Amino acid sequence: MCEEFLYDRSIHFDIASAKLNMLKGEKTLFLWKDVEDIKGNPDQLGSLVISNTRILWWSERNNSVNLSIGLGTIFHIEQKVTNNNRTFGTLFRTKLSTGQKYEFHFSSQDKKLYDSLVNIQRLYTQTMLHREIKVQFAMISQKKLNISEKEQIINQFANTTSVANDQQDVQGTLIFTNVRFVWFSATNELFNISIPWIAVKKISKKTTKGLYTMIIETYQEFGGYYVGYRNIEMDSMIKECTKLHAFYIENPIYGIEIQEKQQPIVQKFDEKVQVVQSIYNQAARYQANENNDIQNDIVCSQELGLAIQKLPANAKLSDFWNIIKY
Repeated sequence: MCEEFLYDRSIHFDIASAKLNMLKGEKTLFLWKDVEDIKGNPDQLGSLVISNTRILWWSERNNSVNLSIGLGTIFHIEQKVTNNNRTFGTLFRTKLSTGQKYEFHFSSQDKKLYDSLVNIQRLYTQTMLHREIKVQFAMISQKKLNISEKEQIINQFANTTSVANDQQDVQGTLIFTNVRFVWFSATNELFNISIPWIAVKKISKKTTKGLYTMIIETYQEFGGYYVGYRNIEMDSMIKECTKLHAFYIENPIYGIEIQEKQQPIVQKFDEKVQVVQSIYNQAARYQANENNDIQNDIVCSQELGLAIQKLPANAKLSDFWNIIKY
C-alpha cells in the first residue's frame, strides 16, 4: 500500500525532506513560523504546518530534523501559557495502533495554533468515513445514504446481492460515491458496510457459488477484508467500481475543508536531498510518561545545584553523561 495514504495514522521522525512536501490530495491548512519544538529540539525554531492529514514541523537550521504526526494518532490536546503570557504552548499526546504513546509540545507567540489544531482535529473526526471501514453504522435514512461534505453519489445498483461464504446471501443496494462504496440490506438499513476507496487493494471477478461475483479486497492495514457482490449488471458494476477506485487513488479526497481566503505557501523541498540518519533514537525524546499524564515536575538537583525536570523512575544523571560521551 502507498505509504502516503497512512500518514494520517502514523508518526515519523526525521523523514526524507521530500516527504515534507504536500502529497496527493494533501492541502496546507495552516502555517506558522518560529515555532519551538520544546520536547525534542528545545531552543530550536522551525516551521509548523497543519495539513488535512498530518502535522509537520521542521527545523529552520536543518530541515532533515523534522516530524510528521498523523492527525489520527492524536487523542489529547491542551494549551500551556508561558513566559509571562507572551508565549503559547500547545501540547498534545498521540497513540499508535501498536499502543506506543508519544507527547509533543510546541511553543509559538501565536495563540491561534492551539485553536486551529483543535478545530482541524474535530473536522478530522467528523470525516472518518473518508478513511475508515464502518460496519452496521447509522448512515442510511429511509433508503438514502447520508453523505458528507464534498461527497457525491456517482451511481447505485439496486437488487445487488451481498455474497458471503459462511452466511446466507442478502439482497440490497450498492452505492458508489467519489470517496467510498456502501452496501445496505433491503430489509434492514443497519445491516450495512462502508468501505473508502483508499482501503481497496484489488477488484476482481470470480465465480462463487456457481455464479460470477465482484470481489473487493482491502489492504491488511484496513482489516484485510473480502466482500462480494452480485448484480444482473455485473460487468457495468465492476467497470465503474474499478474506474472510481483508480481515479480516487490519483485524486484522493480527505474531506477536511476550511474557509480560508488563500492557502498558505510552503517551501518546496528538494527530492534529491539525502538524509543522514541520526545515531540517537529520536522517538525516545517524545515518549509519553506512562506513570504521569502531566509533564514531569521541575525539581532541585542536589548533585548539580540546578533546577531540572524530574527524572523518570530508575533514571540517573550519570546516564545522560554516558550519552554525551558516546
